[in-house]
Amino acid sequence: MSGGDHGDPVLTAMPPGKGRDRARTGIAIEDLKHPIVCEAYRVWNGLRGDTAMPARAAMTPKAMRGFLKYLALVEVLDGGREFRFRVSGDVVNVQQGMPLQGMTTADIDKRAPGYGANLNRLYARVFRRRVPHAYRGTYYRPTDGHAFSHESVMLPLSDDAETVDHVLIVAA
Repeated sequence: MSGGDHGDPVLTAMPPGKGRDRARTGIAIEDLKHPIVCEAYRVWNGLRGDTAMPARAAMTPKAMRGFLKYLALVEVLDGGREFRFRVSGDVVNVQQGMPLQGMTTADIDKRAPGYGANLNRLYARVFRRRVPHAYRGTYYRPTDGHAFSHESVMLPLSDDAETVDHVLIVAA
């Protein structure tokens, strides 16, 4: 994992349309390149110590100061069947074209059909597997088709070091 230049690759664009709002590739954590995403992973990894994942309380604003505006903190609801955005940074809200704080993935589906379900599947994967998940790709915002490339990491958090109760997402 390099903290140097991001070198964001030019990805093959997919035309927006049904089921075509993302060209996404899962990547190994070791392949993270964006300095902000790498910092988030380093902080998460350092705070977890010998446990599988750190507690949400350990991820303080001070600890996350370098990536606060690039993050979303998602609360696990109903045993991992639903997720609610507790916090969404300014950059995340701009990228998504709407403020996410307080919204569930079902609420997002009402505004952008199918998109909330896609997010739910990604977060549920982290919930079930209890390990970080990283990916990069091109994103087409479903509300208006605006496109941008990104690298993201989803990091599980747990107050009991076993059950995921929040997922921290950092995207840049």
